[in-house]
Amino acid sequence: MSLHFQLLNLKSQGFYDDILKTNNYLKYGIFTGIVRVAQAGIFSDLNNLKVNTILNKNYEEYFGLLENEVEKMLLDYNIEYKIEDVKTWYNGYKFGNINVYNPWSILNYVDNKELKAYWVNTSSNVVIKEMLKNSDSRVFKTLEDLFAKKDVPVTISDNIALGKHLSPSEIWELLLFSGYLTIKEKVDEDEYIVRIPNQEILSFFKEES
Repeated sequence: MSLHFQLLNLKSQGFYDDILKTNNYLKYGIFTGIVRVAQAGIFSDLNNLKVNTILNKNYEEYFGLLENEVEKMLLDYNIEYKIEDVKTWYNGYKFGNINVYNPWSILNYVDNKELKAYWVNTSSNVVIKEMLKNSDSRVFKTLEDLFAKKDVPVTISDNIALGKHLSPSEIWELLLFSGYLTIKEKVDEDEYIVRIPNQEILSFFKEES
């Protein structure tokens, strides 16, 4: 773990402690993010945290657009005949037990009427691209299996230790929680089958592999 990472952790820990633990004017707070960071100590002084991830059923219907919501939106914009194409490109994310669409991509599609990658182009994806570039042959073999729609089992611990080189299992975990993969089914306590959610994400992987 680098010195900069340690200093950032220390600053963040004090910041969150001041806001959430010693603030008499705050009833509760909500944090959102991509991954639950392990071994960082950012929230070590906070003992009343409630964590919900894409693996939980709590609030599952609020993480994206439901199919009936997308169908109504397309109907309102007179493009309901494109629903199957829209499903192929932007549907496929599983939150808890519910399948949802990517809201950003849907809104951009409705605005532009063009099927293309919107969400994956909202940032530089530097971290993901660098991670894939430095991965070994096992990772690319698994990507080939994902392209072929084969079942890919992974272990999800829900605690990624950032600030170090990621193991292959942590790579899949980061890709899952970042939106580049989704759950197909649960196999065991921490074992899941993952897949590429839709054409938008598939186009990103094929470009980078």
